[in-house]
Amino acid sequence: MYCNHYTKQRGSGLMIVLFVIVVMGFMAMAMTKIGASSQIMTTKEVLGTRAWFTANSGNEVVLTKLFPLGDPRVSNAAACELYSQTEIRTMMPIFQQGCKIISMNCVPAMINKTHEYKLTTTATCGSGKVAMTRTQEVWAKGLK
Repeated sequence: MYCNHYTKQRGSGLMIVLFVIVVMGFMAMAMTKIGASSQIMTTKEVLGTRAWFTANSGNEVVLTKLFPLGDPRVSNAAACELYSQTEIRTMMPIFQQGCKIISMNCVPAMINKTHEYKLTTTATCGSGKVAMTRTQEVWAKGLK
């Protein structure tokens, strides 16, 4: 009987093709997972920044109530309080969709005959799976 080397190698091309398909499939799955992870991290970073700026805006609103226009050395200590959600909604209109201020807190202290204030605002942005919360703290001091 005649023995040809090519007849012994029948089907080896199929094995190589299957191997390449399997390896390429695993590589595609890994790249998809890396892409999805990158998108989630970018979303968290953007929402965290928006929450930080929302908390900053809340502190600035309270600072304008503490130090009204006029004499910059005089502070309004009566404006320093724990604000309710209704007061927050009236002071801070909805300016960013998906972000809200959770709490605004102002604690007064009298140190060496000077009014000092500790303002803490917590804001959150996002919903569902991805939501970021940031808290910003500001210390203010009256001059008189």
